[in-house]
Amino acid sequence: MKARAAARAAVLLSLSAGFAQAHTIVEGIGGFSGGVMHPLLVPAHVLALVALGCLTGALNFRARLVVIAMFVAVAVLSVVLVTMAFSAVNAELIVLSLAGFAGLLLAAAVPVPLAMIIVLAICVAAALTFDSVPAVLSSQDTILSLVGTILAAALLLVVITFLSASGPQVWRRIGTRILGSWIAASAIMVLALRWTA
Repeated sequence: MKARAAARAAVLLSLSAGFAQAHTIVEGIGGFSGGVMHPLLVPAHVLALVALGCLTGALNFRARLVVIAMFVAVAVLSVVLVTMAFSAVNAELIVLSLAGFAGLLLAAAVPVPLAMIIVLAICVAAALTFDSVPAVLSSQDTILSLVGTILAAALLLVVITFLSASGPQVWRRIGTRILGSWIAASAIMVLALRWTA
């Protein structure tokens, strides 16, 4: 029950009417191709997806599928909200904050409950989608771009999840702790620089 309330609160906080933070990653490449490149070339997105994938990889197979399905469902719902003119204020900072939090969980090597990972996946999916809205006026181009973003983000999440679940247990634990500490440090440094600038 608490996890469901926390998920609602996180999604409601990240969704607020405001000015869209639209941008393109590679000049001249838009639409579906630009959307596919977005979560692979934006460092905040990569950090959040890698951290979420490593946390998800520690779960059993069925739980992994649930987390990935929730991620995709919320990302699709977020696209619907974007088409209804919703936007998120400072979505990139939200993505970075979520990446830092997930990195700290990985570095601490504490058992993370499934409900917390689901809430994290919901928040990452919504924030990542809202941060990926392209700087175009055409709703068709926006939808194509966001579909590409969801596809690439979901694929990266699946790959990281199953890579982090394979290999010897000792190396997985050590590797994810190191990766988590780097993700947390990177996210915290960028957030500190953004807030002090």
